[in-house]
Parts: sequence; C-alpha cells; structure tokens
Amino acid sequence: MAANPELRAQLEGAISDNKVLLLMKGTPEAPRCGFSMRAVGILEQMGTEYGAIDVLPVLQPLREVTTEIADWQTFPQLYVDGELLGGADLMEEMLESGELAAALGVPQPQAAPETADAPDDGGPYKSPPMQIET
Repeated sequence: MAANPELRAQLEGAISDNKVLLLMKGTPEAPRCGFSMRAVGILEQMGTEYGAIDVLPVLQPLREVTTEIADWQTFPQLYVDGELLGGADLMEEMLESGELAAALGVPQPQAAPETADAPDDGGPYKSPPMQIET
C-alpha cells in the first residue's frame, strides 16, 4: 500500500523549505522520547537553526511516507539540505567525528557532553513546531 500522497507532499515541502529539519516525537521544548531529547540537545549544542515536526499526531502514516522517501521508519530523523542524515545515534557519532558540524556548516563544538539534554525555552530552532495532518 502506498503512503498518503498529501502527507508525502507536505513532508517533502517541509524538508525542502528547511535547511535543517528534525522529525521528532514531541517538540523541542518538550521532547516525548529520550532519542528525540538527545537529538534536540545535539542540535542545540551545535547552535544551528532548525525546523521541527512533531510526528506523534500522524505517526504510522508518516512512517509509511518516510519509508518511501528515505527507507527509514524510526524517529527522530534529521534532514540537512534535503538529505536524511539519520537518528539520534548517528547524530552522536557524526558529532564526535566532526561530520555533523561539516554537514551543518557550523564550527565543531570544543567538547561534546556525554549526553545532551533538552534545551531551555528560547533555543535556536527557527519556527514553532510544524504540524503535519492527514
């Protein structure tokens, strides 16, 4: 069964409209899973602007769409310049190696904490969490 074409178009539009886009469970201010919290913490540490989408309202249909787009079903998912970089674990590996800073076009942080915590209000994300509806 094919993914919802309207949902796919909305997601593809969000990916192309945001240099950095995080598909996550919850919002940057209130992540709803540990992996999403880690992903937000990494982006906050990098100091980069990003868009965020809470996937929970449309979780299963969105999984079908992301499987078609990038062959990836789990969340969070980080897209940079339209390309899927991966989830929280891959983001951590890329942070440690310097690949994430290079992909984001920002300086490598001096020291990475062992675990990244959720940000305080007022983080660098550039827009309110976006909603995708079916």
